[in-house]
Amino acid sequence: MVEEARKGRGAEETYREVALLHMAGISDGFLATLGVRFLTLLYESIDNDPGSALFVERVDGRVVGFVSGGRGMASIYRQMLRRWPRLLLALMPALASPSKLHRILEIVLFSRKQKPVPGCPVAELFSIAVDPPYRGAGVAARLYERIKQRFTTDGESAFCIVVGDGLLPAHRFYQNMGAQPMAKISVHNGQGSTLYRHDL
Repeated sequence: MVEEARKGRGAEETYREVALLHMAGISDGFLATLGVRFLTLLYESIDNDPGSALFVERVDGRVVGFVSGGRGMASIYRQMLRRWPRLLLALMPALASPSKLHRILEIVLFSRKQKPVPGCPVAELFSIAVDPPYRGAGVAARLYERIKQRFTTDGESAFCIVVGDGLLPAHRFYQNMGAQPMAKISVHNGQGSTLYRHDL
């Protein structure tokens, strides 16, 4: 059953489980290269941001899938900056890599463009991942439906999803769930992505 990630007591372990699942399930993405500490802080910030949401599905108390979404990453990065000592510690390995620093800046600058193309919804599905043994059992579809419900409750009429061009299974999943390709964009120089729109 899909539920909100816990805030307060016990939440830190949930955020860490989500971070580990992100690293395993979205390993092709750049954020996974920033490590568990960074991702734990990222999902904590998403869960504590009033305009965002983090939902998980558990089996025997363990997180086997998650989805996150909200009204853009800019406010989440501000949440992370408020926890700057933890952020600095989490990013310490990346600070030694000029290429990683460059990509971090690209992401931050991209997040400040609230609408990368005309007609792009402000609401966005940030990430979704399911533990491999639980794939094909409807977990991803339940998580996707839950974030759709959240956006509807928040009064959104549509949301977007940015998907790297090399992630073919993700493209198939989003299209099967009803999302429509809207535009080709580039978050990182030389790496294309497709911007999807899902009308509610």
